[in-house]
This record gives sequence, structure tokens and C-alpha cells, in this order.
Amino acid sequence: DEYWLITTTTTTTQMRMHATTVMADAVPRATRTRGRRTAPIASWAWSTAPSSRRPRCGVDTRRCEDRRPSRRSSVVVRASRTPKQGQRVSLHYTMTLSDGTVVDDTRNANRGAVTVTHGDGALFPKIASALGEMTKGDQRVVELTPSEAFGEHDESKISRFPLKPEEAAEMAKQVQPGQLVQLPQGQAAMCLAMDNESVTLDMNHPLAGQTLTFALELLDITDGITIFGTPMVALKL
Repeated sequence: DEYWLITTTTTTTQMRMHATTVMADAVPRATRTRGRRTAPIASWAWSTAPSSRRPRCGVDTRRCEDRRPSRRSSVVVRASRTPKQGQRVSLHYTMTLSDGTVVDDTRNANRGAVTVTHGDGALFPKIASALGEMTKGDQRVVELTPSEAFGEHDESKISRFPLKPEEAAEMAKQVQPGQLVQLPQGQAAMCLAMDNESVTLDMNHPLAGQTLTFALELLDITDGITIFGTPMVALKL
């Protein structure tokens, strides 16, 4: 019936040093007499323990050694921060065609980083999905097929519109074949041909039918607009 006082230390050497300062409660009850505290344990342990197991300090610390705490290291792993729904995302991107032609690059002198609200539908779904897996400083290359970008080229969207001679003359002052024009409904169209009687417009997106490659770099993630702590995003129907 023994009681041992175990002091938490990090090394066996420190444990043995603490063992030399064991209080009376750590001494076997048999060594207590008439309420007086005696401590003959040091000489007792030295004389009774085998020579191979005799402790250096004269105290049998085998019990302490068996219970010595293992070293533990606390490693704090901080979760990588990826953009969440409603947060503002700032990024650079370079958009190129399959032949290597650079169509758009936000790093140009006249441009700057683009900031959008993650999850508001302003980006192509595949681009938004890639950004949702990135953290600040990450770079990624994403390739979009025509169906994932601006769609396939639709020949039915090419139309010829008749013009009066005076209308054709007025339009010739403003538009040349190969230029984009904005129709009264707000839709953009490419002028393919024009003469004194008609104009031919292609209402496909200029990049319809093209495979696009986006080189993305996520610059920053900030909190977006919130109401009572809940992010708010635009709903597009």
C-alpha cells in the first residue's frame, strides 16, 4: 500500500531530481511512526535494490520512471482559407485562345485586378469552382470548352437586314465590317458585311466556338456584404 507523488516533467532526469524531494505522502505508510514523518527511504532503497537497478540518487524511482509522461508537442495547423459564398475575391487572369492568342490580360497597364462576389453567377461555373478550391496566392490554369464558355457558334444567329440607301449611307459613317455594334435592344453583334441595300450581322458572341484557357491568380479574399452576419449574394433568374 504505497502512495507516490508524481510531478509532471518533460525528461527522465528532471523526474529523478524531483524524486529526491518526495514529501511524506510519497513515503510508504510503514515508515510512519506515531504521526512523525521519517524518511529512511533513501538508504532503504539503496540497500535493498539490486546493484543494476540502484538509482543514482539513492531513491528507487522505477515507479516514477514507469509513469513518466511522454513528450508531447502541440502542433497548431491553421486551415487554409478558401472563398465562401458571398465573399469578395480579387484575382488576376490571362485569357488565351487555343492558338496562344492573348484575348484579355488583367496585368496590362490599363487594367487591374478584377474583384467579384464569389457565388453570384458572374463567373463561368468552372472558373468559380476552381476559385472555390484556391487560397490566397494560389495560381491555377483552367481550360474551358466552347460549351463551358460562350457556347458553340450558331449559324442561325447570322442575319441579313435590308436597308434603305440613306440608312446604309448613314451606317457606313459609323460602322465598318469586322466591328462590333450594339443593337437597340442592347445586344451586341458583329458586322460581317454591308452594302447600299443591306447589312449582315452575326449575333453570336465574338468568342463563340472558341476553346479558352484562363491562367488564374487569387490575390485576396475579403468579406462581402452581410445582413445580420449572413452573406448576401445577388439572385439571377
